[in-house]
Amino acid sequence: MSTCTVRIGLLTVLGVYGAAGYAAGAAEKSAGRPREPAAGSLEKPAERRRLPSLLSGATPEERTRLAEERKRISAAAAAAGTDPTAIIGYYQLSYGHNAFTNGLRTDSATAVVRLPLTPNWLFQVTLPYVWADLNRPSGGFTLNGTSDLVLRTGGRLYASENVALFAGIDASFPAASERQLGTGKYTLGPGVALAAPLPRLQSLSILLLEDFNAIGGDPSRTDIHFLQVQSVVNTFWFERWWTLLTGTWDTDWNNRRKPTLNLLGQIGYRFDNHWNVFVGAGGGVVGKDTFLGLDWNVQAGVRWVFGTPLIPETFFGGPRGPSGGTR
Repeated sequence: MSTCTVRIGLLTVLGVYGAAGYAAGAAEKSAGRPREPAAGSLEKPAERRRLPSLLSGATPEERTRLAEERKRISAAAAAAGTDPTAIIGYYQLSYGHNAFTNGLRTDSATAVVRLPLTPNWLFQVTLPYVWADLNRPSGGFTLNGTSDLVLRTGGRLYASENVALFAGIDASFPAASERQLGTGKYTLGPGVALAAPLPRLQSLSILLLEDFNAIGGDPSRTDIHFLQVQSVVNTFWFERWWTLLTGTWDTDWNNRRKPTLNLLGQIGYRFDNHWNVFVGAGGGVVGKDTFLGLDWNVQAGVRWVFGTPLIPETFFGGPRGPSGGTR
């Protein structure tokens, strides 16, 4: 279980526990008597309420302030285009250079179009153009062209002040113009994303889980089946500056469950309600001998964000996107 999963679960349990403790204490105070610990308990009431109070606030004023900060964080992440659970749209163009331990070097220009179909459902298209150079003593290649096309669709299933849940599916198509620039496979990747604001840290904690599996394509190409778990901390330092710290863990089911861990740091700036720019760098930590193993990479991009859905009604009556979405 990832650190982000533990954090979100702990926040949920302690939030409920703290709310129950606060309600019981208030009832006893109104009755004119202090709350006593249960017989045989070594805990003190103040100690039992200390951590829940730290998370949700010790006073009504502090609870109100933390609630407003959660809303601000969610709105800021939606405006930056960094919250995967937010139903917002954007047009993005990014450049990346990746160096792999097997000698492969790639430069890629990737276009992403993300459209909010309804206030709780979206559709996304991703198409990379790749320049690849594989230098090996046994033979290599230098090629450029389009890589595999990826489509995403999904919706926001749950949203509250404390957590949002998104579920969807990625589908990739073997649209590479050169054989070496793509997988040659059709794949499906069902997945979920959770986002929880951390108001005291001015951050949004994000967890993504997705399982990619080949369902057809060129039978001579290697089958694909791997699980990807991504943990992200999105911090808003000032009014317009933000950072991402991302850890991506991949488990290759077809290769003795070999794991891969890549780490990426990113810094971004939001000019206004629409324009964002970002740069980042990262490297591989575990599994450099696997097909997803990374030596190092750098990236930069620009993103234009908007929030108006194509259809104003929600899909299947689900929760709407964030109120902080741009127009």
